[in-house]
Amino acid sequence: MKKSEHAKKFIDSLIPMGLIFGCAIGVIVGIFFKPSILVFTVSIGSGIGLLLGAIAYGIYGKKNHSDN
Repeated sequence: MKKSEHAKKFIDSLIPMGLIFGCAIGVIVGIFFKPSILVFTVSIGSGIGLLLGAIAYGIYGKKNHSDN
């Protein structure tokens, strides 16, 4: 596998990985709060993960695009 193919696959998976990790962090944080707000912690964690994944996608996408 070429380095550029591996980098492209990594860049394309940043947003879904952000969603998964954000959701997991939301569940962990929700364990320490009341169960009634667990739904909010999962959705907020996923939203933050999506935001961070999109930012990382933009940064690494530009960096990878300029390398070619």
